[in-house]
Amino acid sequence: MSKAMAARPPQSDPSALPMQTRAAPVGSIDVEKRTVEVTFTTGATVRRRRYVGWDTAIPFDETLEVSERAINLDRLNSGAPALDSHSAYSTFSQVGAVERAWIVGKEGRALIRFPSKGIDENADRMFALVSERIITKVSVGYSIDEVRVIAPEKASDVEKRIVTRWTPFEISFVTIPADNGAQTRATADQYPCLVERVLDGSAAAARMRMRQTSI
Repeated sequence: MSKAMAARPPQSDPSALPMQTRAAPVGSIDVEKRTVEVTFTTGATVRRRRYVGWDTAIPFDETLEVSERAINLDRLNSGAPALDSHSAYSTFSQVGAVERAWIVGKEGRALIRFPSKGIDENADRMFALVSERIITKVSVGYSIDEVRVIAPEKASDVEKRIVTRWTPFEISFVTIPADNGAQTRATADQYPCLVERVLDGSAAAARMRMRQTSI
């Protein structure tokens, strides 16, 4: 790769900014306390796609760094919602709340509490399905705050994106998790993201300032 290419400034990359989702298994269940412990991330590498123009999809591999430095747990530990299938357009979609979230080794975990029986029929239905191990998957919705982009070295390689700082803000119970090669996006919400591009051994960084709306 030429020095001119290595020195080129970072390009605007809005596909890295909206909400992302990842699937993970449901863990232990306490029927009396109506709580469920989940692993919302293991940081596994997944294949994503970003679009150039209207119809050109370019694959890349995304890896979430899992550490206390990398994951901002503030929103989860402030009573973040537990949703039905990432639906955030109505309070009827909220079936529980995150009691607390923490990091254990290379896993992000959370304790989700459901409301008392009889308060909400949607929550009762979801807790029953989870308790019976009918619903066994959760998916985390998160924003990317900082990402290191590594350009492919060979034509057969794909771009690598190491997410070094990210913020989970909801956990959803889901039936069929999104394919690892697919990407779920919020159509309106965008977030500031620091993108560091690694090209031919040199790094360039630029602050991506996008319009931010409330969620």
